[in-house]
Amino acid sequence: MQGIVDRIEDDIVVIEAEGTMYNVDIELVEDEISEGDVVDIEFADNEIICVTKDYSQTKEREAYIEELTRDMWE
Repeated sequence: MQGIVDRIEDDIVVIEAEGTMYNVDIELVEDEISEGDVVDIEFADNEIICVTKDYSQTKEREAYIEELTRDMWE
């Protein structure tokens, strides 16, 4: 499943995926992430066991947002 990093609070990463917010211990995150990154979430027995950053999807999302906001700042 993929999600978006909503925010990082202390040692908890809040991820929105499919309309649900997940609070994930930062130790389960394998990559350096920041707010707005697209991440892949791996589950086992209905628990999150691993979160990895999807670099290509994050780049695409950043380009899309930049395109949407380009005219706002000119």
